[in-house]
Amino acid sequence: MTAAAELGRFERPPEAVLSIDARGDGVAVVTLDDARAVDNAITPALQAQLLDAITRIEDDARISAIVLASGKPGGFVVGMDPSFVTSIKFASDAERVAIELGNAFARLEAVRKPLVAAVHGAALGAGFGLALACHAIVASDDVATQFGLPEVHLGMVSPGNAALRVASRAGLRAAIDISSNGSSLDAGEARRLELVDEVCPLAILLDAAIRHAKALVGRVPRVRDQRAGFDVVALERNVIGRAFLFRRARARAVAASTEERRGHSAGPLAVDVLQRYGERGFDEAARLEARTFGDLVVTATAHRLVEFAVTRAALDREASAGAGARPARQVVVIGGGAMGASVAYLTAAAGIAVRLKERDDDALGRALRAVRARLDARVRIDGRQGAREREGDVRRVRARERSREDLFGRIAGPSDCSGLRNADAVIEAVSEDLAAKQEVLRQVEEKIGARCVYGSCTASIPIATLALAAFSPERVVGLHSLGPADETPLLEIVRAEKTASWALAAAVALGRRQGRTVIVVRDGPGFYTRRILAPYLAEAIRLLSDGVDGTSIDRALTDWGFVAGPLRCLDETGIDVAARVAHDLHATFGSRMTPPGALATLVADGRHGGNSGRGLFHEPVGREGTRAVDATVYTLLGVEPNIKLPREEIAQRCALAMVNEAVRCLGDGVVRDARDGDVGAVFGVGFPRFRGGPFRYVDTIGAADVLRRVQGYADRFGDRWRPAPLLIQMARKGERFFG
Repeated sequence: MTAAAELGRFERPPEAVLSIDARGDGVAVVTLDDARAVDNAITPALQAQLLDAITRIEDDARISAIVLASGKPGGFVVGMDPSFVTSIKFASDAERVAIELGNAFARLEAVRKPLVAAVHGAALGAGFGLALACHAIVASDDVATQFGLPEVHLGMVSPGNAALRVASRAGLRAAIDISSNGSSLDAGEARRLELVDEVCPLAILLDAAIRHAKALVGRVPRVRDQRAGFDVVALERNVIGRAFLFRRARARAVAASTEERRGHSAGPLAVDVLQRYGERGFDEAARLEARTFGDLVVTATAHRLVEFAVTRAALDREASAGAGARPARQVVVIGGGAMGASVAYLTAAAGIAVRLKERDDDALGRALRAVRARLDARVRIDGRQGAREREGDVRRVRARERSREDLFGRIAGPSDCSGLRNADAVIEAVSEDLAAKQEVLRQVEEKIGARCVYGSCTASIPIATLALAAFSPERVVGLHSLGPADETPLLEIVRAEKTASWALAAAVALGRRQGRTVIVVRDGPGFYTRRILAPYLAEAIRLLSDGVDGTSIDRALTDWGFVAGPLRCLDETGIDVAARVAHDLHATFGSRMTPPGALATLVADGRHGGNSGRGLFHEPVGREGTRAVDATVYTLLGVEPNIKLPREEIAQRCALAMVNEAVRCLGDGVVRDARDGDVGAVFGVGFPRFRGGPFRYVDTIGAADVLRRVQGYADRFGDRWRPAPLLIQMARKGERFFG
């Protein structure tokens, strides 16, 4: 029997998650590939099988080195298996899982033969920890290759001691940044931090890893080798320096987390683990990490965040499939205002040639300057990030500056109509006026090819109405977001009755390539996000016009978990836009969507929102930048802000108004399923991610309880609180949106 057969190459049982190829040159390649899962993830089965394989290889005299690789084309190991994580019910069990994982990685670290990880794609969380436990990492230079510890975004710390190994290799500051804010590194950045030993093209990744492993035979390096320079010694290895470092790190972790004061951020706890490492060493910190993981992973917050992450990942995979979509090589953007400039920037950043068109040279110049400003801001932000990671290292910033020039070079601004004939997509971003948008559509259609998709950036105009001006309405889709494309993660692709599948697929593929989260919604007033946002904002305006202090309204909703309070959201998205959408919704849905009278009063007074110069708020004041409602708003509405309501009452009135409308949207077929509805609400309007979205929230509370609350408001306030028929059905049958 050959060594390969002895090690299991040809006798892989159905439940196996790895295979072993014992090569003739003395290198064993262990390939992780769970055939039952889309991605490799850390599970008890993988952990046990990997340790067994390593032990067998270590005892085989014919094997001198080991390479650990992935059989998945798009990723290495993405972390712990979500279903396994959410199955853990007790903190003591979760702590034991973390301890066992740490022991498993320590066993890999202690293997007597060189062990090299060949990493392509995502190596995240415990997957990053697995790679770091190897003696060396060889990574592909592909954009898909990313290293990070994103568990902080899931309400927990990363198990498996990955943060401690980052600290031992790259210093405490790098470990703090990576673990406390969940930032990721590409292969080049990881190489500069000496977390990765070699970067090469994907085509030669396995060969390079094998060569690297052979070179280590007879001199296996220590993994915890503190490769640190003078600045690390000066700041991190003395009591005063460490105290300053952790005081600053903890303050940043608190400030960076929008959910910190609500107790849903693990960032400061990740800093605590690293402080224990700096003061007492690896083993003490590993024990604290396991205990912290145990305490956090069993919370409802962590479960909702993990469930939402799974939901989003499934949606992204579906959108990435893009059946029938032809990759866009050239995109024409018509209109260079805030939306058009942001779309041009994102499209060029995706590696696509862009032609930006405006009505005249002056307008075009302003549009190009707006794009340039976005690029400049990107370099400044990355420069600050680079300074945090490694002070004095300006290479990353200079690389971003070169990237900025390359990116800007992809954008052309011709004064004629050149490029339309060769365009794969045209994105119209002119002012929100039906006649103007239809005129652009008529002019453009004469010059574009038969398979060019036409997308209109619109806040509220139905796509079917816009497409009445088209001779090929099947090519027309809506591209809707609540703000500039580079500031709003969600893109709603709006499908009208006549929109063709090929056009829809092309639009989805383009949105995904721009780095946005994409959902497909049915055409109709307000689409999805504006439709569920309208009752949320309306309830806040009614509270304000009843005499409730505006700052208290916003604080109640941010304390409940929203990214921004409803009044701030109204100010930023435009009071006039909200009034126009409210009018359209009222015309379609009748009395239950009657807009509050205060909305029209504000618009009549010229208060169109903060971006117009007159809105609801003064400029930020005070140490925390708190916005206070302009006192003249209360005068205009004829009230004094002296009505005191419990924060929970304020939050429930606004949040449940959105939840009820979201359920109604699903019942009406505006969104395809609860998954899309949750992702759209979280990324589109800032619904609390740790609550999972409106549909997961209903499942958590129970449909019957949500119905009871909504019906109670209907009894008090009338038709606007009429419960969604689907909510009534779910409550009566005891059903859930998710199994």
